Amino acid sequence: MKTAARLFLLLALLFCLPAEGQEKSGFFRDLNDFLDMRADKKDAKIDTSYVGRYPYRWDARTFTKVSGMHFVSSFGDSELDTGVIPRIGLGISYRGLGLNFSHVIGKRNNYVFMLNMYGNHLGIEYDLHAVTDPKGYVNYPHLEYDDGGISNLLLISNKVNVFYSFNSRFSYAAGMKQNRIQRRSAGSFIAAFSWSVWDMLFLRDGQRRIDSFFEANYFYQRFSLGAGYGLNLVFGQQHWLYHISVIPMWSVYEMQGWRENGQRERTSYPYGFLSFAGTGRTGLYYRWGSRWSIGLNGIFNSMTSVSRFSRKADDYYHFGGYDWQADLSLAFRF
Repeated sequence: MKTAARLFLLLALLFCLPAEGQEKSGFFRDLNDFLDMRADKKDAKIDTSYVGRYPYRWDARTFTKVSGMHFVSSFGDSELDTGVIPRIGLGISYRGLGLNFSHVIGKRNNYVFMLNMYGNHLGIEYDLHAVTDPKGYVNYPHLEYDDGGISNLLLISNKVNVFYSFNSRFSYAAGMKQNRIQRRSAGSFIAAFSWSVWDMLFLRDGQRRIDSFFEANYFYQRFSLGAGYGLNLVFGQQHWLYHISVIPMWSVYEMQGWRENGQRERTSYPYGFLSFAGTGRTGLYYRWGSRWSIGLNGIFNSMTSVSRFSRKADDYYHFGGYDWQADLSLAFRF
């Protein structure tokens, strides 16, 4: 699969960058010195009795993941569910910028790719979730499926989440990835922006490539704003950390459409009667020394919308869905 090959190549290139203790060229040495100086300036503005930095730049991890997706739409009448999907994966991060990739053994086009970065206040996440052969039914013009597994359907979810925490004593990086140290318990109000798009790609018979699909291709897209609260609880002489955060969001823009004659056709702006989304996260971590940690974390994203496509329309349409992930990971810093 071309996409997976590119992702693994990117991970390999990151591993080839000079790590701690290796001989470094002048460019990388100067770059690391510059980034260390910026990090020191940022840390000078926070309370280090609450939040600290590990003495390492790199973080590598291996993990097992289970995940699931569910999508329903009354426009065209469809409902799809993936069930529980187990995966194995690898991750690497440099100074808080991380890549994670997990895949189902023996299945093509069935993976989760995550790119994330967490700072003292700002966090940015990108999540690509691809699943083949979901269960359910799809009923669109010229496309009708109803069986135990839709063998030529690829369901894809793309998401971008941007978070801003207002309390510098609270570390999202410690709660989500353990690449920062939360020394004392703290919480924070959190503002969030979210973009997501769901695609149903109908692949050609006998082909399993993402870039080959029928002209009919349904998609749903939304933009949301919201605010919530996050809490990091530290106990067990700073070895244990429990994180929980809940962020409800209101969808401010929605779009749905399909592919026809090779081009995407979009509806007019839907006038929403009810439209909201939300993200919930939780995690429990244990670290020993400064190099090792093990953690169990989960993420749940949900959205629902009841809309009509013009002010004069009488009928309302329902869009809804959720996806979730749970990871058990072992991390090593160097």
